[in-house]
Amino acid sequence: MTKKRSAPKAALAQFIAIIALTISIFLIVDFGRRAAANYRVQREAERLSQEVELARQRQADLLARRSYVASDLYVEEVARQELKWASPGETVLVIMPTPEVVAPTVNPAAAKASPQPIVQTPAQAWWHLFVGPSPAQVVSQ
Repeated sequence: MTKKRSAPKAALAQFIAIIALTISIFLIVDFGRRAAANYRVQREAERLSQEVELARQRQADLLARRSYVASDLYVEEVARQELKWASPGETVLVIMPTPEVVAPTVNPAAAKASPQPIVQTPAQAWWHLFVGPSPAQVVSQ
């Protein structure tokens, strides 16, 4: 009789051990999944906080630029440098680079296809800029 009673106790202990092992495996796997998900969420939060910091820095730069653009200093700088305006009593000088002398081409067909004015002095460059080719250049072509 004692043998019969020990067999059900052993089977019951094995059954409880199997259930406990199954539950512990489930909990370990679930803990691993949650830890991985938490890691991904933390990485995303760090990335987003860096993005927010960059956006704040960009906003500060843009606000500084906006205040500079609204200032009289910026308006005067643009008027002088880009629009070539002058204050009363000043004279604006536009310095043009001296163009290089263009050597005549050997091929007459190429010369007729794209006539290039031969500009030798700054006065001729200004004349060509405002009026067009000088009469001497038109006759020679």
